[in-house]
Amino acid sequence: MKLRLGLALPILGCIVIAAPEARAAGVQPDVPQLVVDTDQDGLPDPGDACPVVQYAPSFSWSYCAPTDGNPANDTEPECKARERVIQTLLTSGVFTTHIAFAVVQNGLVHFADAFSYIGQGQYVHDPAGVHRLYRIGSTTKAMVATTAKILEERGELSLNDFVNDDDATQLMTGGERTLRQLLGHRGAFKVDSGALHLFCYAGDLAAFWSDPDDLVSPHYDSATYGNLGGGYQYSAFNYSLAGAYLANRTGETFAEVLQTRLFDPAGMCTAMLDGLRAKSTPIGNEAGVSQASVMHVGPYINLTAPTDPRCVDNFYSSNALPGDPYTYQIYNLDEAAAEARDPAGGVIASVIDVAHFMKLLLAGYHGRTNLLSSAGIRDLWGAVSSLGCTTNCAYAPYYGTGFFTNSQPNTPVTQVEHGGSRTGFASGMVLRPEADLGVVVLANADVSTVALSNLAKAILTDLEVAVAVEPEDVLPEVTASRLTTLAPNPLERRGTIAIRFAVARAAHVDLQVFDVRGRSVARLANGEYQAGDHGVQWSPAAEGVAPGTYFIRFEAGGDDDVQKIVVAP
Repeated sequence: MKLRLGLALPILGCIVIAAPEARAAGVQPDVPQLVVDTDQDGLPDPGDACPVVQYAPSFSWSYCAPTDGNPANDTEPECKARERVIQTLLTSGVFTTHIAFAVVQNGLVHFADAFSYIGQGQYVHDPAGVHRLYRIGSTTKAMVATTAKILEERGELSLNDFVNDDDATQLMTGGERTLRQLLGHRGAFKVDSGALHLFCYAGDLAAFWSDPDDLVSPHYDSATYGNLGGGYQYSAFNYSLAGAYLANRTGETFAEVLQTRLFDPAGMCTAMLDGLRAKSTPIGNEAGVSQASVMHVGPYINLTAPTDPRCVDNFYSSNALPGDPYTYQIYNLDEAAAEARDPAGGVIASVIDVAHFMKLLLAGYHGRTNLLSSAGIRDLWGAVSSLGCTTNCAYAPYYGTGFFTNSQPNTPVTQVEHGGSRTGFASGMVLRPEADLGVVVLANADVSTVALSNLAKAILTDLEVAVAVEPEDVLPEVTASRLTTLAPNPLERRGTIAIRFAVARAAHVDLQVFDVRGRSVARLANGEYQAGDHGVQWSPAAEGVAPGTYFIRFEAGGDDDVQKIVVAP
């Protein structure tokens, strides 16, 4: 749905709208209309299914000494984490102006932070940078595979669906290809160098989205592009086609599929595919820097287009023209509208957005959400293809379905990951599901994704070491389920409260918020939970809850607990 806004002036997250009738009559309206955009993602709150970013850190930086870029000088793992990030900012060997990271632990976005480089070996703390938007590159693939699994569990499709020749107009000689094969990089296309110029010509974009199988099927069996052997060959174009299949199967645009099935339900409030909208927002007006020349053409990145006169540079480029000498170039988030974004790497997001994605994945693995089942996420994370690496692997030694993994099917998953880059931007995301931990790092430069992955792993190891306890320090066993933490309390209406609870034994948990009249104003949990410590977050503004006194009621397996909270204006 498009909104006609007329003349608009941004004022502290609000937009003042002059009434169209008043403008037409030349009359100044008495009372301007205010359209609030709380999360500053370019969508006014009334039309935004996820208008308030949920983030309430459970760690205070006041515990840390002043930063010095040396993790060895800190004892707290959280303090070590940001020293490691600063160290990467200053020593990566690539000119980087912004870097941000976030940690998910035990069901919560534990903390996040950001730093900016100001030149001459100097940096500044940039706490608001945790909301800055970045291009996350191939980390998008993990989101596409997860969305496909969500659609499968809803009965809207199957990962075993054939994705080629849906109307029998293109016959193949090498057999069918399934959605699962595309998502696992098996039996579809060769590595990217074989398919770079398939979709850079005028008209290809519309044809790709309208009938992708007919456009692509002839190339499956070609010696130039097709992965005839059917084994693992990493190719971004597999995901370009997978995204087009999801759009065609649901009857929605690919951007709508991601937004409604994943971004909004997972609380990824500012994640998007619309580059035109992103670069015009307060959180998306920064740029990446790179020495590479690249052109975004249709649904794919084309590195050779500057020398190919048939290709159309109509979506994305640096600020230099073909033929110019390339030095450091400035790349906006993207000039491309959503329909021109590549399903293989087109997502634009903040570290908080990616943290909420990790939170969903870990919640699915541990059975804490109805959006994604434990069996479903374990299916994605089980190894399908060996990468032929046993030691000193750049990533995990296997590829599953949308994720690099180190775990075989039907075994505990100890580590999964994905990284990505788009010219001028890079990302690294690593999760350790058994430890209920995840870390994401985003940068606006061509930082090595392997370096970001290794940085995330070092942070995760610090956290795991810190939570390990000696036998004599084991905490007493929880004998009764109860609420354990509500913070902050009081909280501002537009803030977020972290609510933690302990479950003594596997039980059905019901967690609700009641007003002083005994009316339920929000249900925060309603499902089966395993024994252990769990947590949720709640923003009163997101539920339309007014300032006042409220009560959190927790019930689990016959145990119950009630605590009071105060919502301030």
